[in-house]
Amino acid sequence: MPEDAKLILQQSEADQRHFVDSYLDAGFPENEGDRFSFLLVNRSSLVLPILELKIEQELKQEGHAERLIELGSAMISYAGNVESLRAISNLMRIDETRFGRLVGRTLDNAGIGENPFSVVYRGLEIGDEAVSRRIAAWVESALASNTMQRTWAEAMLDRYGTVPGDSEWATDPIVSQLKARASREVRQRILRLAAEVQKGRERR
Repeated sequence: MPEDAKLILQQSEADQRHFVDSYLDAGFPENEGDRFSFLLVNRSSLVLPILELKIEQELKQEGHAERLIELGSAMISYAGNVESLRAISNLMRIDETRFGRLVGRTLDNAGIGENPFSVVYRGLEIGDEAVSRRIAAWVESALASNTMQRTWAEAMLDRYGTVPGDSEWATDPIVSQLKARASREVRQRILRLAAEVQKGRERR
């Protein structure tokens, strides 16, 4: 990322909003792509509502611009955070079939910048059944990977501050979304991994 692109964060919120509006109105010019991407990731709470509204407005237009909708959707999922999921939740109310696929893409991208399961926990708090259903599908698929099982264990430690006990496991939002509330085998494996991670952190 060029250093001059990062200077956008030093501008006022009003100037940042103006930049986002101008960038979208100009049709995503490549020469400003780095600045926009950097602002998107670091000021998602500012950028994503603007981007979502732009997509909603475009969808209402007869003969709407598919390029804007496709690029805008990709950028929403690129941010990979709970703000992305909130924006997607709103778009899914318009067209769940079209925008629902962005939930999984968002969680895939979340792994680049933070623990994706931490994003899952916050995403479930949105309270959108359609989003939660797609989050659950992503989790079921992700947990086939040993690496992702450990990643969930790390997120659990971050959430509870220690290895979850019976009460935490029984009420855990992710566990509640899993088929059959997660098997005994899955529970034993995740809690064992959480204990290993905790020991590793304590030795630091």
